[in-house]
This record gives sequence, structure tokens and C-alpha cells, in this order.
Amino acid sequence: MEAKNKILIKKIVFILICLVIISIIINLNCNVVNAELIQLKDNSPRQMMGYILKTKGNEVIVIDGGLKEDEPNLLEHIKKLGGKVDAWFLTHPHMDHVQAFMEIVYNTDIKIENIYVTLNDLNWYQKYAGERLLEVEEFFKILQNEKIKEKIKYVEQNENINIDNIKCEILGVCNPEITVNAVNNSSMVIKMNINKTSIVFLGDTGAESGKKLLETQKDKLKADIVQVAHHGQNGVEKEVYEAIQAKICLWPTPQWLWDNDSGNGYNTGIWKTIETRKWMDELGVKEHYIEKNGDTTLTL
Repeated sequence: MEAKNKILIKKIVFILICLVIISIIINLNCNVVNAELIQLKDNSPRQMMGYILKTKGNEVIVIDGGLKEDEPNLLEHIKKLGGKVDAWFLTHPHMDHVQAFMEIVYNTDIKIENIYVTLNDLNWYQKYAGERLLEVEEFFKILQNEKIKEKIKYVEQNENINIDNIKCEILGVCNPEITVNAVNNSSMVIKMNINKTSIVFLGDTGAESGKKLLETQKDKLKADIVQVAHHGQNGVEKEVYEAIQAKICLWPTPQWLWDNDSGNGYNTGIWKTIETRKWMDELGVKEHYIEKNGDTTLTL
């Protein structure tokens, strides 16, 4: 009898040890962070766009970055993540997207391994950029800076770029044939896959290039998360969001633009933010992360 009790006790101990080991393994797997996405806050009264991703292996990806006023916050995050950028995607050469990048290149020793752009030639911008030509020309100058000129890579449509555990596909590139809202309509569109989560970054893609996306990339647009185009106003039409079918929206949108407030109160402005917000309600989007609410980190 005593021998049987000893065997029973050993079996129970063995089972308990196995359960503890299984529990530890499950908890370790649950605590694995495959990537983190930071949506950066605005640091001036103007609209801006900036995102940082940290990969599973601690590589750093930046998308745009914002204005000069946003550079200190962006720089602080980069330093916290190790002080190096492995891949920097610049969607288009408007200052509310690239000026912080320019400040970091000119005024810091931050190492940038790869810089991804899509650009028409300068003559095209001189013809179609309108009153914002000066900022485009400033951007073209920095591309010749000795610190980075060998790091510049011009992406191609459907190009795949793998950065650690993040797989990037370029769905949209510059569109020289679209001359309405020209610079925005030549925004880079990036789809990132992080294990089972997918994100589409639309930059400032407009209605015309959004239509082209539907014609050429509709079968690739579906994603879990979408960055709303052009800060949520005057960007792509509803049909693009219908194709993406996202459950989460990233809004690079300051308070005044979120409220379409021209200074005279809610929905007194000329922007389409309220309409875009209504689209998202109609499409059943429940989670919204908005620039106006400060730096926000999503664990992916």
C-alpha cells in the first residue's frame, strides 16, 4: 500500500511539474512583443504625420516624422530605441512629413541605414507643386547631403522590403500623370505585415491616386489597420476604405482638423474630416488612435 502511495505521489508531482512548465511556456509566448508602433503627437498648431515601428529584433523604422517643431519628440524616441534608424520611409516631400527628418540629418549624428522615397523629377514639381514648390526644392537639396546620399533608395511598385519580422510591400508610388493635387497624389503607399497583423499607410494619397490604387492593387489593400489619408481630410474616397476593411484607424490629425474647426467652432471648416469620420462609423470601425491625443504606442 505504501509503495502504491509513493507511486501515486510521484505521478501527481510529475503532472504538477508538467503543468507549471506548460504555464510558463504559454506566458512567455503571450509576453512576446512582435513589434511596437508609435503614432507621434503634433507639437505645433499645424498638421503633421510621423510613425515609428520597433521590430521584434529591435530594429527601428520611421515613416515621415513631421515638422521642424516635431523633431525634438521624434529624436527623443529614436534615442530611446538605440539612436539608429534602420529604415526611413518618406511618403512625399511636404514639410509636414519630411522637415523633422531634415532637421535630424542636418543637426544630429543619428545614423540612418536606408532611406526609401518615391519621387518625380524636379522639373515635374516645378511645374505642378504650386505654392509649395519651395519646400519640395528644400527636400531635393537634402537628398544630396553627403551623410545620406548613398542611403537613398527609390522604391518601385510592388517591391518587397523585409526589415526583421516586418514585411513591407510598396503598393503606391509617384504618379506623374496625376497633376491635380499633384504632390499628395504622388504619395508612397506602404503595406506592412507583422505576423498576423497588417497595416496600410496611405500618406497623403488623394482621390485620384486612390482611384488608381483600386484599379491596380484592390486585391492587396485589405488590412487590419489603416492610416487615414491626408490627415483624414481631402484624401482617398470611401471606396478605398471599403476595400481595406480595417478594424483600426490611425489618424495623423490635430484637434482643430479632427473637429473641422476653422476657428469658428465645430464643423465650420472646409475640410472633409467629419465626413471621413462618418465613413468609418458606417464601415464599423471601433478603434481610433488620434494624433491630437498625444504619443500612442500599439503593441502588435
